[in-house]
Amino acid sequence: MTDADRESWSGPEARLPDEKRLLSLEQQLILVDRVKSLEARLAQVSEGRHLSPTAQLDAEQQLIAMRASLPWRVGRVITIPLRVLQRLRRRPNN
Repeated sequence: MTDADRESWSGPEARLPDEKRLLSLEQQLILVDRVKSLEARLAQVSEGRHLSPTAQLDAEQQLIAMRASLPWRVGRVITIPLRVLQRLRRRPNN
């Protein structure tokens, strides 16, 4: 019998992970679980936001009426200079 037969196999899988690695793996599992629960919650919230065709048509009609109103148009005219200044400030310097 050779020495190789008497020695136990010691590959990377045979070693036990150190304590820090176990904590890291546990934290990863906790984070994965948290992400999955948040994705499920987001899916539930997203399902509830769909409007029926009637409700969507009603909302669109309200928007059209609001945009056609005098206060809306006056407010838009008054705020045009402010919006232009904000856009100029956001523009990168050339």
